[in-house]
Amino acid sequence: MKTSTVALTVIAVIFIITTGVYASMYYSSMSAYSAEISSKNSEISTLTSQVSSDNSKISSLSSELAGYMEQGALATAMSHWNNIAIENTSLIMQNYAPNAALKWVGGPLSGTYSGTSQISSVWNKFTNLYETVYWYTIVPPKVMQVNSSYYMVSAPVQFFVAPTSNPENIFVLNVTETLGLAASTSAPTGFLIQNEVWTVKPLPLTDVIAGYPGQNVLVNDELLANAYAHWNNIAIENTSLIMQEYAPNAQLVWLGGPLNGTYNGVTAINTTWTKFVNFYEYVVWYAEEPPALSVSGTSATVSAQLQFIVFPFPTSSNPTPHAILLNVNDTLTYQFSSGSWMLVHETWKVAPAPISSAAPGYSTPVYS
Repeated sequence: MKTSTVALTVIAVIFIITTGVYASMYYSSMSAYSAEISSKNSEISTLTSQVSSDNSKISSLSSELAGYMEQGALATAMSHWNNIAIENTSLIMQNYAPNAALKWVGGPLSGTYSGTSQISSVWNKFTNLYETVYWYTIVPPKVMQVNSSYYMVSAPVQFFVAPTSNPENIFVLNVTETLGLAASTSAPTGFLIQNEVWTVKPLPLTDVIAGYPGQNVLVNDELLANAYAHWNNIAIENTSLIMQEYAPNAQLVWLGGPLNGTYNGVTAINTTWTKFVNFYEYVVWYAEEPPALSVSGTSATVSAQLQFIVFPFPTSSNPTPHAILLNVNDTLTYQFSSGSWMLVHETWKVAPAPISSAAPGYSTPVYS
């Protein structure tokens, strides 16, 4: 064999062996790489599942947070309206942001107020106008999210109010309320009022309560009941009942008869009525016509022409007295104070007469 042939054969063998070795190493490396890729793909799949799970939790937490934010905005609005009913300006103002704006539309406080100083001033005026305030929303308030930290709450709200100047004149403030609320960690309910639009329209109770007789009717009925009770207590001849109707500084002007005079204060008035009841052992009465009534704010007058038939007590000088008729023109002046109508002035004009003057042909009874 030629030397060149042997050399080529050796080279070929070495090449084949080298190629096999490299092929073996390649296939081994590829197998390890494939296993690593498979492992990484598995890790990626696990991480993808975890990310998906985390995204689901984040979405759930976001929805839950939005719900909490909505409830916080609603709580702030409800708290604001209730603080108005409490009529505590300090409580009302704790819900406002320092740079808040209040637009008041309708009524004596109409205007635009900027900043807590002006807003506090207008709520002070409101609380001074009314001595009693109740409220409710006609329908549930609406809450709208403007962005992640700003909400709008709107509702039709009715406030049942009694004016300080005339508490008997109860009426309703029909308010359309819109509140712009900004999230704040310093606020008691998590939100502060940034903007408020308060549109108000006063309404009589007859407009909001079907069949309600009206406040003037109720006031008139109360005054007439007081007047009738006064005259009937005189007939009962119970000075304790009579005196509970008078204000401490009341005045009684008695015109005619043995008790003629002016009596100031409850002590003097009580003495006068005590003398009256000591004159007569039996008293009956009636009003000749329905009493006349007038009301002006917290003052009222009731007047009537009355007739009392009275039976005097027997005395040593008159052991068999005759029943007599007292024609009385009585004018009662009432003042509303501390939740009730009190009698502050009375003019009792009396003219004694025989019973026959009211009942012609009637024989005046003589009794023992």
